[in-house]
Amino acid sequence: MTRPSRREALKTLSALAAGATLPFAARAQAFPAKPIKIIVPHAAGGNSDAFGRILAQKMSERIGQQVVVENKPGAGGTLASGFVAKAPADGYTLLVADNGTHAIAPTLYGKSLQYDVFKDFTPVTLAATFPTVIMMHPSVPAKTPKEFVALVKSQPGKFTYSSAGTGNGSHLTLELFRTAAGGLDMVHVPYKGGAPAVQAVLAGEVQLTAVSVNTALPHIQSGKVRALGLASTKRSPALPDVPTFAEHGIPFEGDSWLAIVGPAGIPADIAAKLNAEIAAVLRLPEVTERLAKSGLEVMASSPADLTKVLQRDVPKWGKAVKDSGAVVS
Repeated sequence: MTRPSRREALKTLSALAAGATLPFAARAQAFPAKPIKIIVPHAAGGNSDAFGRILAQKMSERIGQQVVVENKPGAGGTLASGFVAKAPADGYTLLVADNGTHAIAPTLYGKSLQYDVFKDFTPVTLAATFPTVIMMHPSVPAKTPKEFVALVKSQPGKFTYSSAGTGNGSHLTLELFRTAAGGLDMVHVPYKGGAPAVQAVLAGEVQLTAVSVNTALPHIQSGKVRALGLASTKRSPALPDVPTFAEHGIPFEGDSWLAIVGPAGIPADIAAKLNAEIAAVLRLPEVTERLAKSGLEVMASSPADLTKVLQRDVPKWGKAVKDSGAVVS
C-alpha cells in the first residue's frame, strides 16, 4: 500500500478545512431567509421605539427582507428582555436594549430578574447614545452647578427633584449628581412616567429633573426651564452653550444608550453579519440625521465594545441603585 506524500496529505487537510467552512459561509450568505423581529421593550413613542422603527425600515430596504418592530412594554423593559433571552438563537429575534434593561436592572431587580445580561444575550452593537441634561425651574436663584450645590447645602432637605419612577434612569442620574456633588440632601419625588415628571418641573412643583436633551430642548428654548448642566462626557451640539458638570468640577456621566442584542448562542457568522448590516444602516447620512433630531448620536460599535460598556455601566448604575435605596415592589 502506497503511503501518501506529505504534500498530498496537506492538500487533503486543506480541502477538508475549506469544506468545513462552506456551511458557515453559506449560512451567513443565506441569512436572513425570513423576517427579522426587533423587540422594543417600551411603549410606542419613546426613543427606543423611534430608533427601532427607523432601523427596521432602512434595514428592510437594505437586506431585501422584512424587519418588523414589536413593542413589549412592562416591568421597566425587563419583560421584553426576558422574552428575547429565551428566543431561538438564530438571529431572527433582536432586542433594543438600553441602560435601564441591561445596566440598571441587574441591581434594581436583583435575584428576581429573569436573565443575566452577560450570559443570556449575544451582543451585536452599541447603536447610539443620547446625552442627559439636568434642568431646573427658573425660580431657583442658582445659575451654575457650583452655585446650586452651595444653595442646596445651605438649605438641606428643601429642594426636590422629580423622576419617571423609582429606579428609573432619571432618578439614578440625579443620584449620581447628588453623590458627585458631595452628598446633597434633596427630596426625590417619583412620578408615573417621564411626561408628568417634566410637567412637575414646568409647574414648579419640584425644582429639577434629569431628561434627554431632545426632551428638554423646547422647554429650555422657551425659557420655561433652565439647563443646570449636561451629565455627559462632552457638550451636546443641540445645547452648545451648556457646559458639562465635569467642566464645573463635578465629574459624573449619566448618558443613556441603546444597543442591539440577541439571545445567547447566535452563531458568530450570523452575529457578525447582523453587526455589519446594522452598522451600515446607522451610518447612512439620512439615518444619522433623523436620529440626531431625536437627540441620538450614532455609535455603531463592535460587539466587543458593547461588552466593555456593559462591564463599565453595570457596576456604575448598580452603585447608584444601592445608594438611592431604590427597590422594586
